[in-house]
Amino acid sequence: MGKAEWGADPEFFGPRHAHREDRLERAIRKSVAPGGLHLECAAGVGSLSITLARTGSTVISADMSLRSLAVVALRAEAAGLADTVLPVVADITNLPFADGVFPSASSAETLEHIPADRAAARDLGRVLCPGGWLIGTVPADPAQWSDWDDWGGHLRRYHRPGMTQILGDAGLEPEVTIWGWPVLRIYDDVFMKRVNRRRLHNRGSLEDDPALAKVSNLGKKRWLVNLVRSIFNIDRLFDGSPWGVGLLFRAQKPTSTG
Repeated sequence: MGKAEWGADPEFFGPRHAHREDRLERAIRKSVAPGGLHLECAAGVGSLSITLARTGSTVISADMSLRSLAVVALRAEAAGLADTVLPVVADITNLPFADGVFPSASSAETLEHIPADRAAARDLGRVLCPGGWLIGTVPADPAQWSDWDDWGGHLRRYHRPGMTQILGDAGLEPEVTIWGWPVLRIYDDVFMKRVNRRRLHNRGSLEDDPALAKVSNLGKKRWLVNLVRSIFNIDRLFDGSPWGVGLLFRAQKPTSTG
């Protein structure tokens, strides 16, 4: 299997993915009222776009992958949301939008893949309207680097001060929180890192490896996904602990430069 096509592979849709998107959705709802225009940049196959559109938002689902955007369009049509989930081919470092048009934007698990991550943050800030919010996640702590990062095609992990600086340099006022400890950290160390090490070194399809196929099938059991993601919610009590697996950021564009 080798490296993942980020956001397009079926393995992304287990309890960890669901929990992270739930945290993103909550952060977006905390920042802006539903019903407005929202940019989801590096939208993958659109699970968060669909969720936000169901709350009344019009979502521009931007991605470089035509494969992913085709899935977004099919999923939106199946959900009756073809008019409010709008796939767009876009480069996160050179977005095809005018300045100051989006009240909110999100970009989850994206910047770590981008060589010019600072340029991407600046362009996301550029397209936000004054008072608009950027919400996203990145993996935390370079010391946690593993085969998972190699499989996912990561270029880096982030410390909280560095992420704060990147967002500040993009003209935004950031709040950056470390999340994902202790339950999610244990889940990653005991289970996900081993699974992703196996994915990295498996050059065939998922179905060619019985163990990986079993994991994928477990990820399709909604009752199991919901049970595990509910356990992950324990970690909310420990947000800010330095041992978490990721950074969750909310960053607002100032309403004036004065």
